[in-house]
Amino acid sequence: MYRPLFAVIDLAHLSHNIRYLKSRLRPGTSLMVAVKADAYGHGVRAVVGRLVREGVHHLAVASVEEALEIRAFHRGVNILVLGAVTPDACVKAAEAEVEIALTDLSPIEHIPRLPKRLRVHLPLDTGMNRLGVKRTDEAVALARSIAAREDLELVGAGTHLAAADAEDPAHAEGQMDRLGAFVRALEDAGLRPPRVHAGNSAALLRNPAWHLDMVRVGIAAYGYSPDPSVLPAPSLRPVMSLYGGVLRVAEAQPGETVGYGATFAVQRPMTIATVAGGYADGYPRQLSNRGEVLIGGELRPVIGRVCMDQLMVDATGLEAAAGDIAALFGYDPPVAWRGGWWSRLRPEERAARVQETYRMASNVEKRRVLSLDRLAERAQTIPYEILCRVHRRVPRVVCD
Repeated sequence: MYRPLFAVIDLAHLSHNIRYLKSRLRPGTSLMVAVKADAYGHGVRAVVGRLVREGVHHLAVASVEEALEIRAFHRGVNILVLGAVTPDACVKAAEAEVEIALTDLSPIEHIPRLPKRLRVHLPLDTGMNRLGVKRTDEAVALARSIAAREDLELVGAGTHLAAADAEDPAHAEGQMDRLGAFVRALEDAGLRPPRVHAGNSAALLRNPAWHLDMVRVGIAAYGYSPDPSVLPAPSLRPVMSLYGGVLRVAEAQPGETVGYGATFAVQRPMTIATVAGGYADGYPRQLSNRGEVLIGGELRPVIGRVCMDQLMVDATGLEAAAGDIAALFGYDPPVAWRGGWWSRLRPEERAARVQETYRMASNVEKRRVLSLDRLAERAQTIPYEILCRVHRRVPRVVCD
């Protein structure tokens, strides 16, 4: 590690979240965790390893490519591809023993004879208008076509709740009613699959009646409620914290400006800290003159435009020095990371020292946290997007 910018992935927090979410499940309901987009930017290999340790046996991804990446290091977990797949991708899914959602992109008559039995789910469109069949007769006909082939097996049927986190639950309740009609039609035809699923993170937190046979959680596993104003979940802990090192500390006087476009005018004598991390690393440019970082134990504003690789912070009154570490989001850096800490370490020892000092200071109940909920609102986006956009050039330091 050379550049002072890294994300800490706290697997203990992931374990905590999974145990909490399991405690909220209706008895008999299985938990599926979405690990698409490199586990929401956290690193799929480390996340899957910890999920399996926590007894999670069902994973969801967006594509066959993502499923095959997991299969390369883990054979014993069930993987469902939620996105549409092509007939040739069905062949690869069957070979890798990966489950798929059977969509319009793969008409059954176009799927070649498969080398192994392919386990499929029926995607049912109850109000999302994204993927899946919209009528009960279509669902029954598709289930019959699946049953007619020896190389296909119907193992599930699911829908996606578009507004389970809305203040008014009416939309989600309407979707659940329509899903019930689909299930009854399949049951009447003797074709009900063993797993019916609709619930997401919001559904798990909101209503046990929406849990059904399996719940597919995403953002809650990584420490965030889909909408904390409607579904507060203070027991959840952020799994990722993003840290950037102070690159320079300089004084500025009234009349000077900060950053591209001179969008911040200095009104008083102030100290400016330049911090590693910019929009190319996944820190939103929309937080120019609006963001905050945790530096020196305090929340301080981002001033000027966020650059591609750096951002500037008002550090007036702080004992900030080059080599200190600031939190761009997540938990307050350990006190040990001050006083030019990064500069005193050899590159080959930095990852190990991050792990050691982070865990020694990880009494998270008493440490300040800069929540992505706060930053995402200011950036007019959601925590999901910021997590997924943390670039692969940012090292992930996994803390166990």
